[in-house]
Parts: sequence; structure tokens; C-alpha cells
Amino acid sequence: MTRLGDNRSCHRAPQLHPAAGHVADHAAALATARTPSDVLAALAATEVACREAREWVAVDLVLNDGWSYAEVGRAMGTTRQAASKAYADPVNARMRRSVMGRDVAVVIVPCGVAKLDRPAPAGQMYTGSYHRACRRAADRLGGRLVILSARHGLLTPDTVIEPYELRMGQPGAVTASTLRAQARRMGIDVAGTVTVLAGRDYADPVSAVWPHAHRPLDGTRGMPEQMAVLAELARATTTPVVTDPRLTAPLPEGRAA
Repeated sequence: MTRLGDNRSCHRAPQLHPAAGHVADHAAALATARTPSDVLAALAATEVACREAREWVAVDLVLNDGWSYAEVGRAMGTTRQAASKAYADPVNARMRRSVMGRDVAVVIVPCGVAKLDRPAPAGQMYTGSYHRACRRAADRLGGRLVILSARHGLLTPDTVIEPYELRMGQPGAVTASTLRAQARRMGIDVAGTVTVLAGRDYADPVSAVWPHAHRPLDGTRGMPEQMAVLAELARATTTPVVTDPRLTAPLPEGRAA
């Protein structure tokens, strides 16, 4: 599989790029580091991102392109046994998650400008009327509640964060590749149903991760129309948001991503 066309994964490089994009995000942080502690932190984050990217690409190739562990090992300069030991468990885990994920529903709401002035769980941090309207609609829609923060990315409501001033699209805002990495880490990248209650600045990055995401606020013109749609959704009779602790565990780091 060394020639172009030997394997269809040669034509999937753009689809594999987001994993590398996550590495590039951290590499950019390394390039702008100004103190020794910033350099060390950026290097550590880059090493973690590289390890995760290797795993994601290897698992994709095994599951989606039919690569054997011998082929994975050869590409990485190691043995079949080493590749199998490294990636058999992640492959099996992805297969289980893919089957289970068909029935998983996720509802994503945006952060907000109005915030508490102290560290708090993300579910309590945002105090503005727009965010609260999104939350009421999400409660009615049902599914796993995830908050999209311009600074921190995908957050569970119990993830503790500090106040910040940043909006999606501004310099320093979280990127789609980072959101994709977080979604995989949270186990929701294979969610069968995804709804994003947000305007385009927030909904477009979500759609980059989940192309099938439902966007009820598309077509609205301005805040009043969005608030009206959210109010209508909040009045609907549906299942309340999922509260199973297995579906609301914080990110592995224990704080914001």
C-alpha cells in the first residue's frame, strides 16, 4: 500500500486531516509561547494531541479501510504485534461506541456574553437571557446537554471554568478540529442525533464535526426571531434532557479542555 490508489484511504486524506489539525492547533500555541512554563505546557499538550491523532488515524484505517495490524505497524515502523497491542482495544471500543451511538442524542447550546464573575460549573456560568432560552429549549428537546464555549470548546454542565471574554470567530476561539477531538474524547462523535441551538457562528463549527446536525435556528433573522423559535421549542412536549451520570462525565482533564 505504498502507491497512490493501492488503498482507498489514499483518497481519504482530507477526512483524516482534522486529527492532524488538532495537533496543528497545539503547535501554533507552541510557536507563540513566551515563557519556559508556556513552552513546557504547549509541548505536553502537543505530545498528547500527537498520541491521540495516531490512535484516531490507526483506528480509522482498521475499521474504515480494512487495514491489518501488520499494515498499521509497517506504516508506523513497528511490528504487527506492537500495533495490535496498541490499537486492538481502541478499535473494539470504537466499534461498541458506533453501535451504541446510533441511539445517542446530543443537544448543543452556545455560551453567552453575560457570565458570573467567579469560577463556576459551565452549567451555571452563563447567565444571559439568550443562553437561558437555549437551555429551556434543550430541556424540552431531550438528549445529552453539551455547552459550546468559544474559549473552551465542548463542555459538560459540571465542568468548572473561569470567566472569559471571547466569541466564536474571534482570534483565539476554539477551532473545528479541536471540537472534533473533544467530541471523540467525550464519546459523542458518533452520536446519531445532534441538535445545535445557536446562530451560524456557533452552528457552523458544530456542523463541521456532525454534518447531520439539526439546526432549528437556521433561517432566522436576528435575535428576536431566534428567541421566538427557542420559546416555541421550549413549549413542545418532549423527553427531558438525559441525566445519566455516564453521559455527563467531565472531560478526562477534569476541567475545561
